[in-house]
Amino acid sequence: NRRHNPCLTTSIMVQRADSHDDVYDRQIRLWGADAQKRMSNARVFYINLSGVNCEIMKNLVLAGVAAVVCDNRPYPEAVREMPSSFFSAEEMEKIIAEKGASGGGADGSIEEGEPETKKAKTSVETVASAVAPKVEELNPLLTGRNSIEDRPLDSIPDEFFSQFDAIVASRLSVAQAKRISVALQKSDEKEGGNDGEEPNNNTLFIVTDTFGLDGCAYLDYGRTHKFRRELGKDKMSDPMPVEPYLSMEGMMNVPLASAKGRFDKVVPRILVLHRLLMDYWEQRKEQQPSEEFVMFADEWIGRNNVPKSYDEQELQLDQLAGIANHPEVSPVAAVLGGVLGNEVIKALTRKGEPANNVMLFDGLDGGCRSFLLKEGEKSA
Repeated sequence: NRRHNPCLTTSIMVQRADSHDDVYDRQIRLWGADAQKRMSNARVFYINLSGVNCEIMKNLVLAGVAAVVCDNRPYPEAVREMPSSFFSAEEMEKIIAEKGASGGGADGSIEEGEPETKKAKTSVETVASAVAPKVEELNPLLTGRNSIEDRPLDSIPDEFFSQFDAIVASRLSVAQAKRISVALQKSDEKEGGNDGEEPNNNTLFIVTDTFGLDGCAYLDYGRTHKFRRELGKDKMSDPMPVEPYLSMEGMMNVPLASAKGRFDKVVPRILVLHRLLMDYWEQRKEQQPSEEFVMFADEWIGRNNVPKSYDEQELQLDQLAGIANHPEVSPVAAVLGGVLGNEVIKALTRKGEPANNVMLFDGLDGGCRSFLLKEGEKSA
């Protein structure tokens, strides 16, 4: 056995520090050393990998922000059609072919009575465990700081979520989003507020999905979050809160029919589609025939009292049915992921005015705009 050499250890630590400054030199010059330090100390919790939050994770890991992934869906079946630079289509198809040849089911399961050796070979790998080594390869400086949560989201205790600086989730149900929001609010109340330059103790919570050429994101920065607005070159405002503030729970409770704005006389189309799909995905875990989706959507639109037509054109529910089963388009996920990654960086560094509190991406014109959900009467 080799003896421990303190000089060698010190040398490695110095090399690592030098490497850190070299790798992040451009970011340090852009945001400052203090902002980069905050990013390097931060951790983001990713729930249910999708094209858009994979893009966010890629950008942030490269920027030095550690990732913790929670996705216990079977790999590669759950992400077979997902646009992502983490997963190779050839690799996934090879694994699926091998499972089929070994007699495994579509989800990696095996028949009762099979030998233990076969069970060991055909055990189900989760999306989180599959992506873990790829995240490590992306930025070796984060080795040992990234991790995974292989358990189901609903089994994670409420107090778990507040340890992270940000949470980025896709394919959440409204009930799951509310539950995490309430847990974060309770933690924020226990910790108390912050003043001036004191570190924020709240967690940025983003719920986002893309569907066809559209994308939507809800952003909850936390009641105590403060930021500095840029006033010019090297000039920043005093810390200010996000106003008006509405929690994720509050956003989910706003009746869609009343979600209007200065330039939106009716609820935005993209917001309607996202909430429709959130409810559909929660109730229909597997792909369904188009007729099933159209029936669900017709009933949902009537129950929520939202428009069925925009600009004198009816929503094409039969086309939306195909999107519901195969929702993600790579360029849309890339663009919205880039925008939201920047919002996470603004929250971590507390520099720049945040988008408050919904972002709507329209792939037809390439525009991404913010929309303010305001607190009103609670929905049932």
